Formats: sequence, structure tokens, C-alpha cells
Amino acid sequence: MRQLKLILLRAIGKLYRASAFWPVYSLLIALPSTVHTQNLVPNPGFEELEICPYAIGFQLGDRPRDWFSWNQSPDYFHSCAQPVNGADTMVGVPLNGWAYQPAWEGEAYVGVYAFGTAESYREYVGAELVCPLVVGQTYNVSFRANLARNGTTWNSGGACNNLGVLFTMESNAWTAPSTSTPGPAFSFRDHAHLYSQEIISDTANWVLVTGSFVADSAYRHIVLGNFFQNGLTDTIPSEIGYVLAYYLIDSVSVTGGPVDCPTTMEEVASDVRRAVHLWQQPEMLVMACDGRATYEVYHISGARVVAGSFTSGVQLSVEGWAAGVYLVNLICAGEVERLKFALER
Repeated sequence: MRQLKLILLRAIGKLYRASAFWPVYSLLIALPSTVHTQNLVPNPGFEELEICPYAIGFQLGDRPRDWFSWNQSPDYFHSCAQPVNGADTMVGVPLNGWAYQPAWEGEAYVGVYAFGTAESYREYVGAELVCPLVVGQTYNVSFRANLARNGTTWNSGGACNNLGVLFTMESNAWTAPSTSTPGPAFSFRDHAHLYSQEIISDTANWVLVTGSFVADSAYRHIVLGNFFQNGLTDTIPSEIGYVLAYYLIDSVSVTGGPVDCPTTMEEVASDVRRAVHLWQQPEMLVMACDGRATYEVYHISGARVVAGSFTSGVQLSVEGWAAGVYLVNLICAGEVERLKFALER
């Protein structure tokens, strides 16, 4: 049986995933059953940033690239803040307002308020996955957590369990420049796809929280925090009896599924909507562009197989094409998309 595989080589210009340009019921590729270790979490160690964080809260410039607050005001910590803001900055690494803690890896981590005695306040951080999960597939999920302690400004007291990961279909990202402008509310779920059943009380070491689950929906977003109400959360009180549990989080990972990330199948430019797809049934290469486009398809040997132009879209049957690797050049409104796909017998 012929296997169709579409692989993104390189695209010129900034690309964004097409979230709704093609029907989700179209199965675009079929791949051999191989094990892949691609992390579906963008910026999983929170290392990538627009500018060095300068204040607490997930404000504009104070949040890692691709991540947003999904409730209230979590914090972003990075070692670059120390030389910028001074040794006593509240958002530095290893020293900050909440803790003295080196990152598990790299130079950055985030922090969330996970439990408070007699209050329902929670902080969550979330991001859109690199590509949606596949229903019925098993995914391995993990992150590192540390109970914040010995900071310059605040002190967490006590500890809790239930710190974990929730996957969702819809976004709840607070996209305003400042978390002082609230986004949509995010209610308790009393459920998470992965969470620590044990109380995390280690203030010196990073604790690994890990597990696996079978996706029951094509989840598009990942969220971290404590999603359980106080009555369903176990705690260890502080020396004076209250609990204020604040956790640092680093190294988030979601791996698994039988195929390479579907984002290699459909892409959109920042100001031009375009997409390239490969169908197995029927065997079809489909290209789309909002406007006029030209295209060329080459065999890896260098022989040009087909070329042409279109407005809006074109469908090319690949049935009968020889097995091998093919290259696609799509020029849409001056933007170039270069991809390759393979026909394997």
C-alpha cells in the first residue's frame, strides 16, 4: 500500500497554523507506524521570550513566547532579569520574589498560585499545542515542579497536591497587555489529564510529574495549574497553620501518537492565507491561496513533474506518480512556501 507523507522543509516569512481553513474530517496523510518523540508543547522550557521580564504577572513583555495567563496573574522568571533590573529583581533566576531556585534546564521557568486556605484563587498558564492531539492515541505527558521558598518578597507556606496538566479544545488565553484587564473566567474542572496525587513539598529539587493518557478529543491547548477545588485538594499546612502553595514549573513535555505533527500539512502566512495538503483517499495534492498563485512540483532527481497557476485553489492527482520524494514550490502573493512529500510503496 502506498504511504503518503508530507514534510515541511522551510517557508520564507513567519508562519501560523491554519486552525479552521480545511474541514477537520479530512484525513490528510498516512504514515508508517513509527515512534516519534516530537514535543508538542511550544517553548516547553519557557526559554524563548520577546523581551526580558521586568515585573510580576503575565503582562505584555513579562510572559514567555507562546504562553498566556489562563486565569489571574502567574509569573515569568528569567535569568536575564538580574542584570537588567538588579540583583533583587522579583522575576530573576535563580533569585526572585518567590524563591531561590535555579531552572531545571536553561534559564527560565514560570510560577503559579496553586492553593490558598479559605479561598478559591488559582493561577493557570496555557498555550496552543504545536498540533492537535489525535483521538485514540496515547500521549506521554510530564513537567517539573518545585515548591517556591526563600524568595526576596513573598513566602509560600504549606504545600498541596493536584498540580497538573489539563488539555482543552478552546482557548482561555488572557491576551490583553496586562492581567489587570481580566480575560474570561476559568472555572474549576475537578479533573485533569495528569496531576500529582502526592503533595509536592520539595523546596530544593525539581519534582517530576509524569504519566500517560489516551486522547478522547482532538485537544488543541495545554494548561497547567491546580484544577481541583479546595475540598478535593490535599495539603500540608505551614508552621502557623495556613496554606499558600506557590509552585515553579519547568520542562513541559507532550509526546506520542503514531504520526508526525499535522502542522507539517497545513500552514498559513502572517498576511496571506495559504495551505498545502496531501490526501491518501483519493491520492491528491491540494494547494490553496487567497489570491493568485503559481506552483512547481519536482521529483528529488530534479525533473519537473508539473507546474501551473491558480486562483483560490487547485487539486492535482498524484495517482500513478512514481515512488520517491517530491519538492513543492508554492508562490502565493509573493510569499514562498517550500515543502516536500514522499510517495512510498
